[in-house]
Amino acid sequence: MREILNELKSALLAVGNQDVYLAFDALPVRSKGGRFTVLGIRSFEAAAPVYSLSNVFLPFKAEAEVSVYAREDEDMLSLFRYFEERVRPALDGLASMTTRICRLSIRHDSSLRRLVLTAGVSVSGVRRTARASL
Repeated sequence: MREILNELKSALLAVGNQDVYLAFDALPVRSKGGRFTVLGIRSFEAAAPVYSLSNVFLPFKAEAEVSVYAREDEDMLSLFRYFEERVRPALDGLASMTTRICRLSIRHDSSLRRLVLTAGVSVSGVRRTARASL
């Protein structure tokens, strides 16, 4: 699961997104910047492995959550525009996994006093691992 999140994070950073964190990071919000993105996994499912002479292939599917936290003074339209222009292209451009946005919501987080856009992203792919020789 962490590999999936790291690939999503790398893709976002590669296209110029800043302040991208994993849900496991324990940094306080005040140190994360004005607008920041948090990546997490909502569900994960691995299928039966497929073996070859030298590799093990592990098919998987997951639902990642990509939450973009707006600046305190940012409106909903600006937050959505940021997602469409900066976040979505990075998610759609992954070569190692298939991604599809399956849900999208914008809500107000009253404890942080800012808007949060959360996208559920269906992710699937196959991980390849070299077989250990005996």
